[in-house]
Amino acid sequence: MPTEDDGFRDDPLLGQNIRTCTGYQPDLGALTRASTRIVIAAGQESEGEVAARAAAATAEGLGTALVVFPSHHGGFLGGEYGMSGDPDGFAAALRQALLTR
Repeated sequence: MPTEDDGFRDDPLLGQNIRTCTGYQPDLGALTRASTRIVIAAGQESEGEVAARAAAATAEGLGTALVVFPSHHGGFLGGEYGMSGDPDGFAAALRQALLTR
């Protein structure tokens, strides 16, 4: 988090919604029957965190491999919003994930 972060988590994304989204159960049957290819990914530096664990469990439930992107949840960012990832590495991993069948 940026140094200006006050530690409060009253933002709607981190406040009210985090309590409801953590119990969400995806419909794996519906996802499996989807006519499109689904790629589930997580950031390398996010390993063990809630979003990465959910991504890994979803990929496992779908019988697909988890695609690991360099950096973290905001790996595509280049510092313009106070968070720096690896945008070039992210772009390469995204390209590879979308081209791989």
